[in-house]
Amino acid sequence: MRIMDIIPVARAKEPADVLLTNCRIVNVFSGEIERSNVAIYRKRIAGIGDYTQGKQVIDLEGRYIVPGLIDAHLHIESTMLDPREFARAVLARGTTTVIADPHEIVNVVGLKGIDFFIRYTEGVPLNIYFMIPSCVPATSFEDNGGNINVYDMIGFIEKHPRVLGLGEVMNYPGILSCDQELLTMIELIRHKYKKIDGHAPGLDGKDLNAYVSAFIRSDHESTEASEAKEKLARGMQVLMRYGSIAKDLVNLLPIVNHHTEPFLSLCTDDKHPDAIQKGHIDEAVRLCIENGVDPISAIRMATINTARHYDLRSMGAIAPGYKADLVVVDDLERFFPQLVMKDAQIVAKDGVCIARFPSPDISTDSVRHTILCPEMQETDFLLHWNGLTEAKVHSIQVFGSSVLTRNQPVVLPVRNGEPDLSAKDCLKIAVVNRYSQKKQFSLGFVSGTAMKSGAVATSVGHDAHNLSVTGKNDRDMAVAINEVIRMGGGMVVVRNGRILASLALPIAGLMSDLPLEEVVEKERHLHQAVCDLGSDLPNLMMTLSFVQLAVIPEIRITNQGLVDTNRFQFISVKEE
Repeated sequence: MRIMDIIPVARAKEPADVLLTNCRIVNVFSGEIERSNVAIYRKRIAGIGDYTQGKQVIDLEGRYIVPGLIDAHLHIESTMLDPREFARAVLARGTTTVIADPHEIVNVVGLKGIDFFIRYTEGVPLNIYFMIPSCVPATSFEDNGGNINVYDMIGFIEKHPRVLGLGEVMNYPGILSCDQELLTMIELIRHKYKKIDGHAPGLDGKDLNAYVSAFIRSDHESTEASEAKEKLARGMQVLMRYGSIAKDLVNLLPIVNHHTEPFLSLCTDDKHPDAIQKGHIDEAVRLCIENGVDPISAIRMATINTARHYDLRSMGAIAPGYKADLVVVDDLERFFPQLVMKDAQIVAKDGVCIARFPSPDISTDSVRHTILCPEMQETDFLLHWNGLTEAKVHSIQVFGSSVLTRNQPVVLPVRNGEPDLSAKDCLKIAVVNRYSQKKQFSLGFVSGTAMKSGAVATSVGHDAHNLSVTGKNDRDMAVAINEVIRMGGGMVVVRNGRILASLALPIAGLMSDLPLEEVVEKERHLHQAVCDLGSDLPNLMMTLSFVQLAVIPEIRITNQGLVDTNRFQFISVKEE
């Protein structure tokens, strides 16, 4: 579009391509509701005022119109949806722009993962921007399938305009210890004036000062208001998270006021498909409003604040020259997206995506067949604690509402050399290196699931995404993990040697190739099967997918062993 072409439309000398009439416009700049019309030329807003001429006229009948919603940070892979199916799902909820960190797929297949994402989503009616993963692998405590170093980044950000900067820097100990390669990555990105995202759970005081000094300007890991307030005060954009497991948003709302609000954004981070059906960023906006946040402030945190932080100059507002990415709602309190426009085209109505997608110029074949490990046997899970009658173990205590874990000491009776788990809320867990054709794995324990029988296995294990299997008995564990291997990735629930439910994830072992509705139905069967095993967690599969993440307190397990993430060192499963 040439500027000289939009000016006559803005001056009402030429008719608008699309004219929206009888609108109540949420102005994120003035904080007011304007009753007016919106004139659109091609993909952009030409003007707001008493325009009367349009090639297409849409009467909004007094409904509210807000900017298209922006997710400040997420991992598409965590939705378990094909990236194009993901786009359909979130467009239906009013999200028109996302900032995606593809470190999940990059940990599996390397840089070709982000290249696949970019090519596969080219031309879809959703603004999908990417951050180059900064920590692949996230730590030295695990094995993964890809690696990114500073040399890989040179030229990559110049080649792809949809790459905005460096993804969440999870290795904050590397920053504090002046890790040369990590700091060189940051130097490269900052000298190109690109953004650098953070990931620093619990970091405060002088260590936080040091972390922010490395030009890291955002963080989505705050779980309490005091933590978020300190990070904001040190110059970070605080991305308030409302995902499927990490639901920190309500805890952080006490910091919202007219002084802090410009430095707050909304994000989902990790959200499953059944949750997206119920709401995406629109759900976070509703939650803010329900908890007393002014509707316009909530909308700002979902739009202009994020656009400004990431230098998306034409997004996040309804104003001349801005992209015609718009959401129509009947009631700001209910905030249900009735009509969604992307680039002036209607892409969703009443929660259903109606957009036409162009055919992709690349298939998913290049990111399939990523599980290389051999099958497991029951005997692989034996611990051989001969001569013991009981053992005190370090168990990973999980919680259904948080990705944090606790080191929970558990005393287990030992019979014939093996721990007896029958009377304890304690399970065996094995993490298997999926990238090696040789059998390589570690064993540990998990508590807090309330599972009383059976086993569950998954190929989703942040961030290296090695296979994990958790269960009450070795036989079911072997059946479950071998089915995941056979499917080329996925999630499985087993009891008494029989598969109760499964979901194949053949795209990098992380994503399905099925439509949203089918993925949700299979996920529902998985959840019911897990409940039948006795678990009372809201989403056991997603909870277990984080037990490998050795950058979050306080204890994790990777394919290399049990990790104390407070001290960043391996520890023995059994207390000596």
